[in-house]
Amino acid sequence: MQISKSIVIWFLIGAAMILAFNIFGSRQIVDSKVSFSEFMKMVNENKIEHVVVKGEELTATTEDGKKIETIIPQGYSKLYDILSENGVSVKVVSSESGSWFMTFLVAWLPILLFIGLWIFMMRQMSGGGANRAFSFAKSKGKLYLEEKPNVRLDDVAGIDEVKEEVKEIIEYLKDPSRYQKLGGRAPKGILLYGDPGVGKTLLAKAIAGEASVPFISISGSDFVEMFVGVGAARVRDLFETAKKHAPCLIFIDEIDAVGRARTGVGFGGGHDEREQTLNQLLVELDGFDSNEGIIVIAATNRPDILDPALLRPGRFDRQISVPKPDVKGRYAILQIHVKKKNIPLDEDVDLGTIARGTPGFSGADLANVVNEAALLAARRKKEKVGMKEFEDALDRIMMGLERKGMAITSKEKEKIAYHEVGHAIVGVMLEEADPLHKISIIPRGMALGVTVNLPEEDRHLYSKKDLMARMLQLFGGRAAEEVFYGKDGITTGAENDLMRATELAYRIVASWGMSDSIGPIHVSMNRRGAVFLPIQGPEISEETARKIDEEVNKILRESYQRAKDIIQEYKDAVVAVVNLLLDKETISCEEMFAILKEYNVPFLNRCRKFENLNITTDPSSPEVPPAQLPLPA
Repeated sequence: MQISKSIVIWFLIGAAMILAFNIFGSRQIVDSKVSFSEFMKMVNENKIEHVVVKGEELTATTEDGKKIETIIPQGYSKLYDILSENGVSVKVVSSESGSWFMTFLVAWLPILLFIGLWIFMMRQMSGGGANRAFSFAKSKGKLYLEEKPNVRLDDVAGIDEVKEEVKEIIEYLKDPSRYQKLGGRAPKGILLYGDPGVGKTLLAKAIAGEASVPFISISGSDFVEMFVGVGAARVRDLFETAKKHAPCLIFIDEIDAVGRARTGVGFGGGHDEREQTLNQLLVELDGFDSNEGIIVIAATNRPDILDPALLRPGRFDRQISVPKPDVKGRYAILQIHVKKKNIPLDEDVDLGTIARGTPGFSGADLANVVNEAALLAARRKKEKVGMKEFEDALDRIMMGLERKGMAITSKEKEKIAYHEVGHAIVGVMLEEADPLHKISIIPRGMALGVTVNLPEEDRHLYSKKDLMARMLQLFGGRAAEEVFYGKDGITTGAENDLMRATELAYRIVASWGMSDSIGPIHVSMNRRGAVFLPIQGPEISEETARKIDEEVNKILRESYQRAKDIIQEYKDAVVAVVNLLLDKETISCEEMFAILKEYNVPFLNRCRKFENLNITTDPSSPEVPPAQLPLPA
């Protein structure tokens, strides 16, 4: 039976306190110390009732209950006769039996307590149990032998190409002879990298669940300790454990915690403990001693900061990018989460529409959408999760929590409405802009209002027209403020719009080479951002930098003026949309388009439509009806 470590510690502390109390509390507390002659005078005057003699020390109790103490002179043998004649009771306590024990405790007890405290602190830092007081060098990896993670490749969706790549590793572990007879060998290491939440750790769990081999899981931060050399010893212990169970899989999560690139030499040039740990990891992956039958799978969000020696062939032979899922992948992920959590869906739920409306979402984001929708349905006391809950969950995740209780004056609310309608009206006049979804002046998160544009499909390349359309739409809010309130009436609400538009203009000119006057040139943006990041790309002259600044300023001014012209031309329609928005606080794309038709506004953009997108439905899953969204006539 294992005893809790905290119970043992508190027991020892309590025992030490009791022992100290018994040792030091057994000494009688005296009120005063007197000379022997004064004590004898009090005896002759019958003022002493009781006496305790301990060696040369004498403690007496007076008739009024006070304690006095004195020292007996050496060779004075008449004391006991005098005390007996005066009727004083005498108690003699031997001092020899306790003197050596007292001396030992006073001398060694503080040292013993310090040693015990040091052992306790070392156990806490090493994370060991009752038998691991000094096991700093033991690896913290969790070993799975018979019991594997209950995740399979079927539970991973949206990354089909990556799944096919890792299936080869699983097949090699199950039947290595098929590959070895052709001269092939299993890759020693596989590096999974990608954005947070795309499923790197989930994929590693699926590999462990599918493979019928032992599996060791550890985090990169588990190697690094405050003591130099501990991390390297843990790496050695990890691979020694893997050798004993070969063939074996090792999964190192967040390997950038220990595999960061080495920079500088000497004092201040690096972290000795991390560098020693990394060096040992490099040796174990591909050093003089071979580790046959051991495959290392590592995951990181930041492959750019890893040491080049760690990434070379022979250590991590394969570097697999785990991308964010496309629309079909998002649809499959939503199906998995709904099925896995047994979420009852209402008849109006269209997972295809949700998948199309969530471009750029990772698997973790989609799991959060499903969970938020289920929580909203439970809060509203519904038996099933409906499309309304999914839409509200998406709004909450993308735009933030509603702050309906926020006090906003009617004048501020009106300016917010004009700002958001300015974004929307400029966007619908541009064919290259993303389709409009909704406009809201309900404060969410840090924003006082939002204009939501959602693309019809995933996009990977953007033309200059697309980028200029995005910049124009960003300026729509500030342009509407100036048109309706004048230059002195513009507000601070456009700060984020101006920042994004300025960054976009610099990228158009300096990163993507889309300016006719500057030409095809690429200049690192780091010189205008964080000063601690290394500058990538060639240095440029002051003259080139001045020309870039002038071109950026020209693009920004022209875009802002064009946005103002659009607002000025359709002022009446903007006012009508603002009035409806102030009344309802949130309006859809269709409601805005209905007003634009009344004012004969020749808009070029449209609401979302998905008829041109086909999502293949998994035969084993329930059929999902096609999205039906009203379109403008």
